[in-house]
Amino acid sequence: MAESIESFVAKLQQEGIQAGKDAADKLLADTNKKAEKIVAQAEAKAAKILQAAEAQAADTLEKSRTDLALAARDTSLRLREALSRAVRTVLAAGAEQALGDAEFLKPLLHDIVMQYVKADLDGRILIKINVAPEMQQQLIEWALAHLHEKTERGDVSLDLKGTLSQAGFEYAIEGANIEVTLASVVDALSELVNPNLREMLDRAATQPTQ
Repeated sequence: MAESIESFVAKLQQEGIQAGKDAADKLLADTNKKAEKIVAQAEAKAAKILQAAEAQAADTLEKSRTDLALAARDTSLRLREALSRAVRTVLAAGAEQALGDAEFLKPLLHDIVMQYVKADLDGRILIKINVAPEMQQQLIEWALAHLHEKTERGDVSLDLKGTLSQAGFEYAIEGANIEVTLASVVDALSELVNPNLREMLDRAATQPTQ
C-alpha cells in the first residue's frame, strides 16, 4: 500500500531528528575525548612543572645548607683566628712587660748562672748572656755585684752583652744557644692556650641553640 504524503513527511522528519541526534551525540563524544585529552596533557604538564619545581627547590635547599655550612665554618675559622690574635696580643703585652723588667730578669739569670756554678764541670765554661741595649745598662752593676764573685770562684765566667733587638734574653754555652725572648715566650704560651681555646669553641659550636 503506497505511503501517503503525510506519513512520508513524518518519516523524513523522524529520520532527520534521529540523524541530528546521532550527529550531536558523536560531536559531544568527540568533544569529551578532546577535552579529556587536553585535561590529561595539562595534568601531565603540570606534574612535570611540579616535579621540576620540587627538584629545583631541593637543589636550592641543599645549596643553601651547603652555603650555610661553609659560612659557619668560615665564620668559626675567622673567629678562631681573631681570638688567637687577641690571645697573642694579650700574651705579648704581658710578656713584654715582664721581659722588659730588670727585676724580673735578675732572678732568672741568677738561677741559670748558678746552675752551672754548682755543676761538676770539666774545664772552665763561658756563659754568654745577651740582652737589649737598654737592659744591659740596668744589669751590669747587678751582675758585677751578685754574679761576678760567684762565677770567678768556680769554673764559670760570664760575658754580658747588649745587642739583642727585643725584650728578654738569650744565653749561649759551648755552642748551644737558648732564647728567652718576647717571640719565643709568646709562641710557647700560645701553644698552651690555643688548644684550650679551640676546645672551648668546638664545645660551644656543638651546643644546641635555644
